[in-house]
Amino acid sequence: MKPSTGPAGSSFTISWNGFPTCRIINFSWAGSTLGSKVAPATSGQFPTAVPAGAKPGSYTVTATCTSQPETASGTFVVTGTTPTTTPPPPTTTPPPVTTQPTRPRTTTTPPTPTTTTPPATTSAPPTTTTPVTPGVPTTSSTTPKPGELVLDHPSIKPGETLSASGKGCQPGRMVTLTSDGAEVGSAITDGSGAFTAPVEFTRIEAGRHTVVAECGVRLTGAVDQVITRSSGAQTGTLVVLVFFVLAGITVIRFR
Repeated sequence: MKPSTGPAGSSFTISWNGFPTCRIINFSWAGSTLGSKVAPATSGQFPTAVPAGAKPGSYTVTATCTSQPETASGTFVVTGTTPTTTPPPPTTTPPPVTTQPTRPRTTTTPPTPTTTTPPATTSAPPTTTTPVTPGVPTTSSTTPKPGELVLDHPSIKPGETLSASGKGCQPGRMVTLTSDGAEVGSAITDGSGAFTAPVEFTRIEAGRHTVVAECGVRLTGAVDQVITRSSGAQTGTLVVLVFFVLAGITVIRFR
């Protein structure tokens, strides 16, 4: 575990090695479930966090293989939080104010001229309407509401990045993101139950894909995968060339 010590609610990473035939590994904290990880390789990592209500002391973290009786464990030490002392603000004494006597003076007020102001004409600014392309979802850049999963792009091309943000989970909870049954990302929720995680698709398929976040509750969002093709002009040229070759062969045969 790295690190192997920290206060309640802090994040740490579990690394493993030596589970060659294990498909899924379950992780637990002193008997309580932390989450699971699909482990196709013999080694890997699992990011997680100390339960928010854990008291200072030593706790056993266990990894158990579901397909065969293999178990490994380690110890994590929960430390106490150090109180923060804020020094008192400095006291500033303002300088004394000296008041000088005011000498009386005579003020002559000139007559005020009468000015007629013409009425102001206010023109409303022109209204600009942004066209919306049918069939393309709009991008939401707002903070997700409780129970909502927001993707930062409505559509992506191969090689482009995608990020998912959600809210409504329990603090310090493991979040697993899946699409079409495959895992595409993971994260740990913060103290307010919110999270942000990168989304990486394991395969490229054009069309709309649903992203599901599991964290005790189920949050969903959708994104379109767009695949562009640039071989249309070359294919058309090849078809025309084949047509003229066949036509020439036919003319020679009839002669």
